Amino acid sequence: MTCEEVRLAMGAHALGALDPDEALEIDNHLATCEACGAELLELEGVAAFLGKVSERDVELVASPPRQVLDRLLNARAKRHRRGRLLMAVAASVAVIAVGGTVWTTTRQDAGQGNASAPVAASQSSASAGKAEENSPLLARDAAPDTSFKAAPTPSAMATRARKRPVDGQVFRGENKVRDYYATVSAVPGESGTELLVSVRNIPVGTTCGLAVYDDAGGREVTGSWTVTRDTYRKESVFGLETAVPMGDIARFEVVDRAGRVLVKVEGPARK
Repeated sequence: MTCEEVRLAMGAHALGALDPDEALEIDNHLATCEACGAELLELEGVAAFLGKVSERDVELVASPPRQVLDRLLNARAKRHRRGRLLMAVAASVAVIAVGGTVWTTTRQDAGQGNASAPVAASQSSASAGKAEENSPLLARDAAPDTSFKAAPTPSAMATRARKRPVDGQVFRGENKVRDYYATVSAVPGESGTELLVSVRNIPVGTTCGLAVYDDAGGREVTGSWTVTRDTYRKESVFGLETAVPMGDIARFEVVDRAGRVLVKVEGPARK
């Protein structure tokens, strides 16, 4: 017999339920197979316990009393109800946790959004203050000034030009080395001179200002503007103002933020 066949019949052999011939074959196999012999030793304890079982015990297993069945059914029902209750509680906790997380995130985002506005405003104010502190003040008889006034807009310039009568003069200048060009239109104003400035070929991103020189050698840097792709393409005109009377203007210079001269423009002829 093979080991598998012996193992299948070993339980019946331990209980003495096999035929003598079959039992003899199993005994012969067990005499030469240590593995099957070890399994037989384990089953001997089971056979001893089974010997203690009475017929009444077998009847109870085959047909248990009604009280036992009711107790088992009640215990199973309680476990089932407890499991459903735990699942419901767990689901409720999960919903509350998700809701709390969403509410907290929303509140934090709202708080950060509200706080960012004053912070950005304060940073802008601080940057503007530093720029004003670092830039020299306008001077007439002092060293060259590279600070610029508020940048004008082409639209404001156009409106101002339409309101003024055509009683000014136009001055043109060029930088032949760099191929930069500038045109300045000067119109007498109530407290000085109103200026219309346009430039050509100055690189995009350059911040420009117009320096005005009078007959006495004084210098004033008027408002600034930055050359953008749009203004570069359209050659936009910018409106500026200077306190120098038109008759006292000797020349103009288009300068960058560092004070470097980009284009020189001759002013009105001296009387």
